[in-house]
Amino acid sequence: MHQFRSMSPKDLWLWLYLKRPQASSWRDSSKPLSANNGGFTLIEVLVAMIVAAVFVSMTMQAIVTSAALRVVATQYDEAVSWIQEDLETVVNQAAQYEITAQPYSSRCLATLTSDGFASGFLNDTVMGLGGTSTTIGPRALGGKYYTLTRTANYTSSSDPYWLLNVTYQVTEQGGSKPIATVDTEVIPHAVFKCP
Repeated sequence: MHQFRSMSPKDLWLWLYLKRPQASSWRDSSKPLSANNGGFTLIEVLVAMIVAAVFVSMTMQAIVTSAALRVVATQYDEAVSWIQEDLETVVNQAAQYEITAQPYSSRCLATLTSDGFASGFLNDTVMGLGGTSTTIGPRALGGKYYTLTRTANYTSSSDPYWLLNVTYQVTEQGGSKPIATVDTEVIPHAVFKCP
């Protein structure tokens, strides 16, 4: 301690400066590694690998689920388009049904629902639907084959004389659960000529 007393403040400052701890560079390969030099332990590496594996598995599961839902959505869109195609055909037939009767169709005066426009259009095999149920298909939708079933009746419609209730279902061939169902009503345009 007494050796510092004999030093001038300038010499003391120089001595302290030269004895200060030196900062080592991470690139300094001449010094051996010690436990205090950072780096990762085996436990830290294992934990990082487990976290990465969980993240990757969750991401893959989300991708697979997304792909499956996309296929289902595509099949549903194609099924609805198929239903719309057939419904347009039915609406066009209804537009032409007994429209040329002059001055109007005798069905305008029907007193029984079985004599009304809805019944006539449903049962007419030439200009109408030709029956209560029709199966169309098979058609490939999203890589699987499906059938379209059209069921029509007038008794459950809101006006059994004039309105025809039409239900569509698209089901996988050999399956029973429909992937798309549409309920609608169709009115023959000749109804609008009735007094």
